[in-house]
Amino acid sequence: MILHGVRSNPHLLGFGFIGDTPSYIDPIENFLANGHYNPDHRMPGFGVVYYFFRLFFSYTSSYNCIVILQLIISSAGVYYMALLTRLLLKSKQVFYLCFYIYLISTYSNYYDICLMTESLCTSFLIFGAWFFALYFFKSQTKYLLISGLLLTWVVFLRPAFAPVIIIMGIILVFYSVKNKRKILKPLVILALPFLIFDGLWIGRNYNVHHKFIPLANGIYYPFIDSSYMKPMFKFVQAWGGADDIPESKSAMSWFGGLLFPGEPEYKTYDSVPDFVYTKAFNRDSLIQLRILTRNFIAIQKPSIDSFYASTGKDWNKAFSIFNIGLKPRNEQAAFCQKEVIRRFDTYTESIKKEKPFLYYVKAPLVFTYDFLYSPGDVVFKRAQIGKLGIFVEWFFRALYIIIINAGLFGMIVLAIKGFRSNYLLWILALIPASSILVHPILVRLGDNRYLMPVWPFLIACAACVISSIIIKLRKEEVL
Repeated sequence: MILHGVRSNPHLLGFGFIGDTPSYIDPIENFLANGHYNPDHRMPGFGVVYYFFRLFFSYTSSYNCIVILQLIISSAGVYYMALLTRLLLKSKQVFYLCFYIYLISTYSNYYDICLMTESLCTSFLIFGAWFFALYFFKSQTKYLLISGLLLTWVVFLRPAFAPVIIIMGIILVFYSVKNKRKILKPLVILALPFLIFDGLWIGRNYNVHHKFIPLANGIYYPFIDSSYMKPMFKFVQAWGGADDIPESKSAMSWFGGLLFPGEPEYKTYDSVPDFVYTKAFNRDSLIQLRILTRNFIAIQKPSIDSFYASTGKDWNKAFSIFNIGLKPRNEQAAFCQKEVIRRFDTYTESIKKEKPFLYYVKAPLVFTYDFLYSPGDVVFKRAQIGKLGIFVEWFFRALYIIIINAGLFGMIVLAIKGFRSNYLLWILALIPASSILVHPILVRLGDNRYLMPVWPFLIACAACVISSIIIKLRKEEVL
């Protein structure tokens, strides 16, 4: 990946400062420059790693140090995921299956050479689960404390994984009751790191914003939160028209898409389907709304492009103050945006009231399917190896399908088996289950990349299923 990946800077061991990267490192650069962690819509779990290297190294060298660190930790994670599976399932065969499947899977390591949270989140989830499981076999509370620290770090990397700490607490309580162990002290030790660090974060946020903010202060970027983008996304999200907000080829493109500099106008979506219509809107209403939305974009886009050009087309410089370009340039733009927001909000509420099955059942199922089965092309394409490339790509596609299907089945089997005999099996089953519940169902984000941190746990569940099949086939051969 390092040798063949497309890099924006030849001095970097990765893709460069792209995508969400600026939102994690800009606050640290500002903190180093003026003592303020700002913008602060991201929790500082990744920033503290960047901060450490930035104290000693340059901008680009810090990037490379983190990439090397992520690759080392991810490599160790392969081994410890297999060890965790062996510890819980007491099977050498499952250990080897998990180890080698994870070793050759190129899915979850796609972001190892990026400065984003996927890589460290994946690794710390594995190590947090490993030390948690180790506590039950070694009976040493230090392992619970280490697990609590690592899982707290996971939450500070990705707040959506806060339920994992609750899951671990439930497993601890159930196991302790069944085996007549102490409950309160271990539970406090597990939760203590989160209570301390999140308490400090809450205090900091209250001091800065005068509000109670326990985790991140929003799901979206501030410039999206305060513009037409959020209500437009909420509307298409209400009926399953878009998995994630950067998805410019989704139903959002029919209305005009997202207001980003240099973005081409996508025309890949014909129209909003008829089954979405309610008493509040029909096709004519949506065409009028599309005209209003595109009028606002037409007014704002020149200033957005100009602002972006003034930064030398450097997303890292543009990202932190990008909301400036979305502020209405004149009264006409202000009217357009206000009316667009009002209509999108009204139409979304009408779907909730008139078509609850569509909103609460069908749309989340669409997001869940995309979350699990739409990884996109890029994660399967690796180094340019001539004519063999297409075969390698299809091999990884087939491997993904096998793992996801066997993993989901194994997740259900281990969840049931855990309830009947061994609650510790929930460690493997409920971590991926919680991600599926939170991302596509509760938050309604069906982008497949949010699945990456729990991919190793699905591999472990798949290894359990494959091992059972092998054992059954061997018995039939003997008979």
